[in-house]
Amino acid sequence: MRYSTQTPTTLAFAPTPGSPSSSSTSPFFYNKPKQPLPSPPPLDLLLPPLFPLPSATNVEPNVLLALSQFPPSDNSFFIFQRVWRALADELETTLMECVVQGIIETQHVEALEILLQGLCGVHKERLRIHELCLKSGPNLGHVASEVRVLCDLEQPDPTWMVRHIGGAMRGSGADQLSVLVRAMVESKVSKNVLRLFYALGYKLDHELLRVGFAFHFQRGASITVTVSSVNKMLKLHATDEAVPVTPGIQLVEVTALASSENYTEVAAAVSSFCEYLAPLLHLSKPGTSTGVVSTAAAAAASLMSDAGVTT
Repeated sequence: MRYSTQTPTTLAFAPTPGSPSSSSTSPFFYNKPKQPLPSPPPLDLLLPPLFPLPSATNVEPNVLLALSQFPPSDNSFFIFQRVWRALADELETTLMECVVQGIIETQHVEALEILLQGLCGVHKERLRIHELCLKSGPNLGHVASEVRVLCDLEQPDPTWMVRHIGGAMRGSGADQLSVLVRAMVESKVSKNVLRLFYALGYKLDHELLRVGFAFHFQRGASITVTVSSVNKMLKLHATDEAVPVTPGIQLVEVTALASSENYTEVAAAVSSFCEYLAPLLHLSKPGTSTGVVSTAAAAAASLMSDAGVTT
């Protein structure tokens, strides 16, 4: 998974009535009433809570306002389209993501960290990501979609983000690339975002806890390398009781943000960097698993020896 060093766009679910941005052209408002809008109904009547909040003052009022504009009979997909369209309108270009994945045995992760430290020249960032995968219900159209709500619990002041990953690029040009190129939209959100998606008809499919580290650096493109153990919850939201999905194996992901104008250059930069990791692991497009490489043990031993680390 990828965590960009760039500041993501903050998703504003609806403008405040009377503000300059609350015009009739706003994607959230149709048949906008001329009279002032009534106060939104109490939170508990609108949305079933997932995480209990200390008080209603911690809830973004614009989220409730956006929902209160639409009668219960309206199609939730109509609202969802406008939420993401508003976010896309705030971005100057369509974001794309170049990504490759691989796996490595946990016993060789320290050697990989040494290699990455030398290649990147920056300090690692520790990660403890709580990830919830939400899938659409039948009221959101015939084609199923999913969004991921993420929170890095390692940060002093954890914030929530929502990410929607689009389809991968197709065609002869995409086949010639060694990395997967796909559309991607992400945004910071308030912590009651799950209530919004539940109200739109999304359901919690599964949740994960990813524990590991990441390197963010510039090497022909802004690249992020994430190494993490993927853990599942034995109980709902019980991050402290998470257990590894694949004990002894960790996921390695190399990602870079791109646009429709420069994705070929970014894909080339990612491919070039991945060649340096080849002795320890093989990185390929997501969904194309090649397993661990036979040279990993020897390469790891050599790296540990050169670094003066005894095992």
